[in-house]
Amino acid sequence: MATLKDIADKLGVSITTVSRVLNHDKTLSVSDSLRKKILDRAIKINYKTPRNRPRLQTNSKYKIAIVNWYNAAEEIDDPYYMQIRRGIQHLALKSSTDTVLFYKNDIKSIEGNSTVFDGIICIGKFTSEQVDVLRRVSKNIVFVDSSPDEDLYDSIVIDFNHAVKSVLSTLITKKYKKIGYIGGVEYIGGNIRLGERRELVFRDYLFQRNMLLTKFIHVGSFTSKSGYLLMKEALSKKEIAEVYFCANDSIALGALRAINEVGLSVPKDVGIVGFNDNPTSSYTSPPLTTVHVHTEFMGEQSLRSLVEKIEGRILPVKKIIPTKIIIRETLK
Repeated sequence: MATLKDIADKLGVSITTVSRVLNHDKTLSVSDSLRKKILDRAIKINYKTPRNRPRLQTNSKYKIAIVNWYNAAEEIDDPYYMQIRRGIQHLALKSSTDTVLFYKNDIKSIEGNSTVFDGIICIGKFTSEQVDVLRRVSKNIVFVDSSPDEDLYDSIVIDFNHAVKSVLSTLITKKYKKIGYIGGVEYIGGNIRLGERRELVFRDYLFQRNMLLTKFIHVGSFTSKSGYLLMKEALSKKEIAEVYFCANDSIALGALRAINEVGLSVPKDVGIVGFNDNPTSSYTSPPLTTVHVHTEFMGEQSLRSLVEKIEGRILPVKKIIPTKIIIRETLK
């Protein structure tokens, strides 16, 4: 987001001067030329004063359900969805919005709940049967991290295709040739297996460049324990990859432990890249290179979209949130 400092640094003036000009302080004595430069620069970088920034404003006190496709234990082990939920709840606390949390085992109980919900935010992936249950509770539904029907529902997602390609492009630029992958599979409704988006893009991108080495691909679940066991398995082979791209930071943490246990050095002997940028990822040893996902922002955007739906917007909206690679010390 554009800041006062951006404008001040560009024009060589103080932040206070910029602030007073943009807030139309008539007591400030500056030339018309400088005033115009400040206003023009603010328009160019799309700066908005705090009073003009979009806020979540409601005329009524809404009650919404937050439905997490994880259970409580899974949410702790992989905090990606917990961070999205916190983004929703933090913004809700600042507005006239009450939230009630349901985990995946409670989905059926929502329909029989005596509470009348104005809308629902669904975090994760859901079967068509589960969506039908939720739709009977409220027609106002927003999905985060999935988009089951763009013609019906709002959704907040990231561009996995771009994120994975950015990681692989970075690794190739750093002269890594043997690139491995440690990932997981996901199930909804207990037995419906989902294709893992990161792995699919990983395979296609490297295949197109004649760099795909399937012997370095290991798939289990999205947990630290699985990352540890899969990396132990990888290290038991005669040949290992030069670097492993892990599908989330939890997997990467387990992989780091396995590497340390056999006496290898990261990144000297093997590199590691994670995905999500969990709060602990900058404190690993060494600090983890990873893809930063704006999880709390995704949560905030889902609540904003839901309030718009509740207040009458008809057309569904899909928001794609950007990601970025955070280079730390697990790559050469």
